[in-house]
Amino acid sequence: MKKGYFAFIVFLFCVQNIQSQLRFYLGKPDFDNATVLLTNGQTLVGEVQDFNSPNAVEIDNPFVMTMSATEELELNLNLDRKKIKFRKSKNDSFRLIPSDSIDVIQFFDEELNKKAEFKRLKITKSVNGEIKETNRTLFLPIFKKDLINLYGYHFYSNGQYATTIFYLNNPKDNSAISPYDIRFVELFSARKKFIERIISSYKFVSGNCPGFHQWLDEKFYDETDEAVKKEFKQYYNTTRKEIKEGQKNLKTKEEKKEFEQQKWAEYYIKTFTPAIEKYKELCK
Repeated sequence: MKKGYFAFIVFLFCVQNIQSQLRFYLGKPDFDNATVLLTNGQTLVGEVQDFNSPNAVEIDNPFVMTMSATEELELNLNLDRKKIKFRKSKNDSFRLIPSDSIDVIQFFDEELNKKAEFKRLKITKSVNGEIKETNRTLFLPIFKKDLINLYGYHFYSNGQYATTIFYLNNPKDNSAISPYDIRFVELFSARKKFIERIISSYKFVSGNCPGFHQWLDEKFYDETDEAVKKEFKQYYNTTRKEIKEGQKNLKTKEEKKEFEQQKWAEYYIKTFTPAIEKYKELCK
């Protein structure tokens, strides 16, 4: 495996793991206008409470070395909702809807003037190159819809953007997997396992496509490493500058934060683009 790509991923992972002692702010507890798509095909139109994001979370303990980065963050971010508060209008009483009866929640964020969508996804994990089910089922916001969907969430520390966690999903099912869902110690003690985990994650969401799987095994690292060297490192600094300049023209903190999230999402999505485009080419 080329050093450039691996070093880049190590950098992203280390940035993620320093968050274990920081506070996160991800939204407000208000009711939002929403459409709830149930697993039985029924659609509910009304309002849901505290779904745009969890409340602020304070993590006092050091990073748990026996857990993966995403596992610990998920536990502290209240992403595994058991029930959702729903009402038809502000004049009605709310009722609790079991989360396992919900497929998708769509709502319009009036403050940011944008649509948002959360899908309830069963989280799987790659262990030694094999896919294992977990007991984690999360509502995750969509970043990009494609033949391989990208879901995830942003983190801030002390008011500053820290990183973005991504999950891969095949739109034909309700499972998701994070290709970097590993323990911190594995970065330096088990590089082979780290590589297997990324490859098996892409294979999992791509289904039965021998051509793509062969490309993953034989050419993924070389082509991705080349992209890292040419674009991602330079684009990282460019993105930071664009965010700084773009925020000067925005008035509210919410607008500046949304712009920042959008730019970083665009940046990180590019790290997944080579594999997704190759999948679309080889798995028509």
